[in-house]
Amino acid sequence: MLPMSKVRIRGIYSQSLTQIMLQNHFDVVQPSPEVARRFGLPFRDEIPDVDMWDRSDLQGVVAIAYESVLSRLTDVFRRRLGNVITRTPRVAKGSIYKGTVLGTDEKTGQTKVDLGGIAGLLPEKGLKQGTYIMVQVRAHDYGRKSPVLSSSITIPGKAAVLLPEPVVRLSAKIKDKEMRNHLLGLGERIRQSSENWGILWRTSAERLAEDELRNEIDDLLDTAQQVQSKFDKTSTPDLLFEGTSNADIEFPSEVKEALDVTRAKITPTIKLHHFYKSAGYAAIVELAETIIEERPNERAYIMSKLEKIINKDMPKVDDPINIEHVKLDGRNIVLSKGRVIAITAQELLIRRQFRYTGRKLKLAPDFTEDVEMEEYEGDFAITHAIPGSTTLVTEYFSHDEHPRGTYVNVNTGVEIYPGSGNSPSRIRYIDLEIDVVSPTQGETRIIDQHLLKRAVQRGFITKELADVARLKAKAAYFSLAGEGADWKTPDEDLPETSSID
Repeated sequence: MLPMSKVRIRGIYSQSLTQIMLQNHFDVVQPSPEVARRFGLPFRDEIPDVDMWDRSDLQGVVAIAYESVLSRLTDVFRRRLGNVITRTPRVAKGSIYKGTVLGTDEKTGQTKVDLGGIAGLLPEKGLKQGTYIMVQVRAHDYGRKSPVLSSSITIPGKAAVLLPEPVVRLSAKIKDKEMRNHLLGLGERIRQSSENWGILWRTSAERLAEDELRNEIDDLLDTAQQVQSKFDKTSTPDLLFEGTSNADIEFPSEVKEALDVTRAKITPTIKLHHFYKSAGYAAIVELAETIIEERPNERAYIMSKLEKIINKDMPKVDDPINIEHVKLDGRNIVLSKGRVIAITAQELLIRRQFRYTGRKLKLAPDFTEDVEMEEYEGDFAITHAIPGSTTLVTEYFSHDEHPRGTYVNVNTGVEIYPGSGNSPSRIRYIDLEIDVVSPTQGETRIIDQHLLKRAVQRGFITKELADVARLKAKAAYFSLAGEGADWKTPDEDLPETSSID
């Protein structure tokens, strides 16, 4: 049986995630005062194996740990919460590799280094092609960027980092003057027998005794020797030392709802708790839930007042509105600006203006021989945004209001966020890549399936979610093309056309 991994959790999702972690054999350390009170946890001042905190946009969490621990964490989240979107780099930050110089990268002018199945970029120039070199990953390879490498090697530990120069440094977060002096003096004494390595004391060094810190430095020096030995013995590009991965874990609307259910088992929780907090209403949500906890019979009244306050910031007819089209690799693309033209009990109708709509509907360049394309100023689109819907339907029109076709985007549940200050309200969802396009002067087609397959291969989503997306696309296809239309099964190759709306 594997030892329990220690996890530290901070942020708006901490109570729900603490519940899930405790139920899945994770050990929660350094809990916040509120979490400690809710769960009866002692404050254990131990160094965590997993550090987890809110993303800057509050749409999920960031988790730092070794790859094996992150893999287990992802499995737990997906089993308990459903369609969690997980982005981990192909190479972990801090990892050390024996690489082979491939030559100069044409786009950046930097040196391209083969790490074994993936290439990284090294700022140093003039290295001979075919040369072996020891490099360390300095920046992750999220999205389409290559990992950034350095030939200046450090050996990171939990409380200290070995530096490639004979110095002693401290984390800027260590504020206590007495502790700073103690660690600087200890570092100088240890450095006398650390060969040419320097020492950087991390924040967690404050919590450890002198003998524990000395033991860690000894372990890191042993690791440095092992890395060099493996470099000397290995004849091909290979991993020499595994760093910690920085996982970007995003919670679509469906996952936020599952987190609400989990939290409600611990403490009074209003409907849309995590959505409202991610929208910036944390203070008012906490106030409402505090009152409900003391006066449970007044839940309906408190909820009505809360919703009244938030609805003041929700989009109204004629308001500008943004559409955030979030890609599975993490890119957040804001589509052409729209304006709300109608609101019903079920949906928002948004009008967006274009120069012309041929590219949107794949009429050009795919069908230039079959369809005459005229480019007019003033083409426009009407997007139907339904909260919670896993498709976003957009109808395109020419400048003189003749229909040009329909585009169905398959996605996670649509969320409609209120405006704040000078920022307009926004529609947000995560694009599941596969879409359906139905031009009035062309055939209905399913597009971008190759991107969906790639997302599964990269581990952004599960195969099960990809299968659901294909079924959504199939249903939209038959809705637009008719039940008698020809159909390629999801397992067959579909045209690899693609675009961003």
